[in-house]
Amino acid sequence: MPAVRNAVVVGAGIGGLTAAIGLSRAGVDTTVLERRSTPDRLLTGGGFMLWHNALLALRELKLDEQVAEAGVEILYHEFRSDRDRRLARWDIAPEAARYGVPALGLRRSALNTVLMDAAGDCVRLGARCVGFEQDADGVTARLEDGGEVRADVLIGADGLRSTVREAMRKGHDLPPRYAGYTAWQAITRLPGEDAVPTGTFFNLWGRGGLRFLYMRLNDDEVYWDAITADSVGGSFDMLAKGRRDVLAEAYRDWPAPVPRIIETTEEDAILPIDIFDRPPDRCAGWGAGRVVLLGDAAHPMTLNLSQGAGQAIEDGVALTRLLAEHDDVSAAVSAFEALRYERVAGMISTAWSIGAMGRWHSRFRCAGRDLFMRAFFDSKGRRESYKQMMDVRF
Repeated sequence: MPAVRNAVVVGAGIGGLTAAIGLSRAGVDTTVLERRSTPDRLLTGGGFMLWHNALLALRELKLDEQVAEAGVEILYHEFRSDRDRRLARWDIAPEAARYGVPALGLRRSALNTVLMDAAGDCVRLGARCVGFEQDADGVTARLEDGGEVRADVLIGADGLRSTVREAMRKGHDLPPRYAGYTAWQAITRLPGEDAVPTGTFFNLWGRGGLRFLYMRLNDDEVYWDAITADSVGGSFDMLAKGRRDVLAEAYRDWPAPVPRIIETTEEDAILPIDIFDRPPDRCAGWGAGRVVLLGDAAHPMTLNLSQGAGQAIEDGVALTRLLAEHDDVSAAVSAFEALRYERVAGMISTAWSIGAMGRWHSRFRCAGRDLFMRAFFDSKGRRESYKQMMDVRF
């Protein structure tokens, strides 16, 4: 008999909602504690890629088709230089046919909406968890307002600076690792296939510690991400100029449509995010007794593989299944980490290495990087990327 009759999930992000949906559908009485107080504060964020592995995991919850309808299928992943030279172009459609699910570009809020609707009334907004206590019979989440929620298992899905993680480690934890660059994310209104064609994710690599990513989300909107290393971002005059102006200056000589994308973006739509991860560490487990971490609370990674959301979804599906299969919560928690650790550890390391190449500043090193990409990314790079991505473990 499964050991879990009720569960409490801390955090209504992608991983927490995925776990809550899976548990609820398995007959587990589930409560999601979310510190944000209104739904509109949850349904925010820019755009992102959701690869085949994430859609396969969502299929386990019968949500893949609904999510696919909310996004646009990505047919090509094109790598280019800041001198408008093609470095590689991956044809994604054959892989979509092979695995039976597409790769998508979509708004983060679109995915959150699907997950929130599926989770239903198990989400409690304005409920901030400040700690927990556990014993042989269960675990109690303590709330900021003095309330408590008792359950058989507590799932910490509360992000990079997780309260659950801090309480579980009792403050004995290394801080997140700063990657040395900032992602300036935005969505702009830019109609027209001539400006940005639908179905291609563009990944531009530049000199001087600059990168730029963009893709069309729908007929009217384009998502973009300007990634600036500290070596260049530290020179931005943010006192005299706004975000759009400093980025327009940094990317003024980049090939079309990059300058136009930035110029058409509203100032307030640009959100700078400093990028962090946590190095893989077998000594720092994801669980303790009846408490377990998932997603960014357990294993945050940089954005370079577009797998943060995908791995959180895989976590939610895997943990749901293991809690249903085991008659002991701690055994399920141990099995979850054993199943998932190597996969996410490899992705964390790969994503960190890719991000480090984007910080290169010298023309010589950047020219060598571009030459390497032209020689290997369409062949070995693509194969290795898919091998890692589709080694699904849930």
